Amino acid sequence: MSDNMKLELRWDEETFMQGAKLAYDYEMKHSWRRYVGWLFIAMTQFGVVGAIRYGANGLLLISTILVSYWYFLRWPLRRSALKRFFKKLPNAGKTIKIEAQEGGICLDGVCVPWSSFRRVIASSNGYLLDMGDASLYLPRSIFRYSESRNGFVALLKENIENYRRFE
Repeated sequence: MSDNMKLELRWDEETFMQGAKLAYDYEMKHSWRRYVGWLFIAMTQFGVVGAIRYGANGLLLISTILVSYWYFLRWPLRRSALKRFFKKLPNAGKTIKIEAQEGGICLDGVCVPWSSFRRVIASSNGYLLDMGDASLYLPRSIFRYSESRNGFVALLKENIENYRRFE
């Protein structure tokens, strides 16, 4: 690659939430934890049925609270915690200059070598570059032209072995 690819990303709350949601959905789909969640729901719903059948009001109350949490409160509470976390980030609300080079990706002059990235999760909305303890989410909207996006995807596939599509 002779020319470095330069991009700009406005690191706003919406972009952060898109990346966090993509990471969460991917991890849950490919994790044993989702089966634990299903078991939790099944046991809680059986608890509701058992409580109604045998008149166990305490069990019915606990099961109802747990089912309500799982179906109605889990994601809103998580979203609220993520928004608080985002506001504490040093780059929150700022524009980040990104440069893809032969050696890696530079963010505001700090370069991360390609070998630091474990995988790329590509979705219809963007690309999540996972480093294990940190991630970089790049929405598709930062690419002005499809040629530049295609060139970036080719660069990712060339340098990061684990490239996955996820919808």
